[in-house]
Amino acid sequence: MKMISKYTPYYKRILALAMPVVLAQAGQLTTQFADTAMVGNFGGEDPIPLAAVSLGSSLFLLIYLAALGLALAITPLVGEQYAKGDSREVGYLFQNGALFCMLIGVVATIVAVALRPFISVLGEWMSAPGQSIEAVAAMALPYYDMLVWSIIPLMCFLAVKQFLEGIGNTKTAMWITLAGNMLNIILNYIFIFGKCGCEAMGAEGAGLATLLSRLMQMVAIVAYFFLARGLRIYREFFGRVAIKVRYLVELLKVGYPISFQMIMESAAFILTSILALSFGEVAAGSMQVAFSIANIAWMITVALGSASTILVSHIVGANQREELRPMVNATYHLGICWATFMAIVFLLFRTPMASLFTDNVEVIALTSQLMILISIYQFSDAIQGLSISMLRGFQDVKIVMPIVLCSYVVLNIPIGCWLAYGAGMECRGLVIGLIVGLSVAALLTSLRIRYDVKRIAR
Repeated sequence: MKMISKYTPYYKRILALAMPVVLAQAGQLTTQFADTAMVGNFGGEDPIPLAAVSLGSSLFLLIYLAALGLALAITPLVGEQYAKGDSREVGYLFQNGALFCMLIGVVATIVAVALRPFISVLGEWMSAPGQSIEAVAAMALPYYDMLVWSIIPLMCFLAVKQFLEGIGNTKTAMWITLAGNMLNIILNYIFIFGKCGCEAMGAEGAGLATLLSRLMQMVAIVAYFFLARGLRIYREFFGRVAIKVRYLVELLKVGYPISFQMIMESAAFILTSILALSFGEVAAGSMQVAFSIANIAWMITVALGSASTILVSHIVGANQREELRPMVNATYHLGICWATFMAIVFLLFRTPMASLFTDNVEVIALTSQLMILISIYQFSDAIQGLSISMLRGFQDVKIVMPIVLCSYVVLNIPIGCWLAYGAGMECRGLVIGLIVGLSVAALLTSLRIRYDVKRIAR
């Protein structure tokens, strides 16, 4: 009880910022959740539509998360200057951050279009002997195309969102994201199943719904920035004089290690989904469903991590050294409690949760087995996710690059492939590889946090 009372003020500060992010993140993840669940129900016992969404979203997410990692640099840089009370610098950082995100969006779209043919050949070289997933690849292409054209509006949305989080405003993005999510679900129903006079589009309809909802989110958050009275002080510094190379370089310096980390970590999960295609449509669909369920737990971890990035950057900017250690400890407490809760939920309700996505008995059975393994890595996933988020607040992000290389490239992927193919464990072996990679990442990043806290507290 004494420990709880000691950390209660810090729990409250973290949760006050985290709860709106939870709902906003829930909106982002629910988009994928809705696509998967509604397309799975559209296919019924046919696993091809579900596998198509898995394939299309896997390649898209790798590109998107690389862009997202760069955009995340805005929050700690803005947060530090906001804590110092330098409104001019905050305004300059936002204008350059918006330009930065637009450039990233254009480049990411070009890359995504260039990689489009990869989906067509993926079915050929990833299919197992005697199996073919050409139908999956053909259905995935139109879904993927819709997601590609949503990159630029999504990056515009993120530019404003990350700026607002830097100044401690996490509620605006929450409401806009929730509205976009509701629109996405309604449009999913219309386009996937062919309601309101529309032709049933299946997986392609899910992509179109996502594109339209993201356009709405972009318009709403940009309008908020230019209309909100409280942000007038930052708009006053807008102009050509604010655009400077040094800001873009600073954003890139902080952003590219974050992007690299997100690419490596997400690539481990995405490659796991792609490799599951080699074991057939049931395996691919099961992996997609399992990861969609696992994202429920990750959603809260991301929210706590976003709050910790903001609070750590504010503490560092205000030079409040005595606040640092209890804030870090409180973040870990909340993360571990959440991981424990979700591990229990996954173990107890794995089969009913899988049944929400599909009627295919084989997919449900395999998903239930995968959820047992996924419940194991909840603890290491929470620790490494929160540690990396706090390192962003410290702007100590370069160290993350060798850590993720060791965790995912050297250990996770090779071990997972050996267990899947060499030991004959198939999908289960791939997930065990993730457990190893996440555990190593959790250990190394938490040690780095300990080092940074000691260094700054001196």
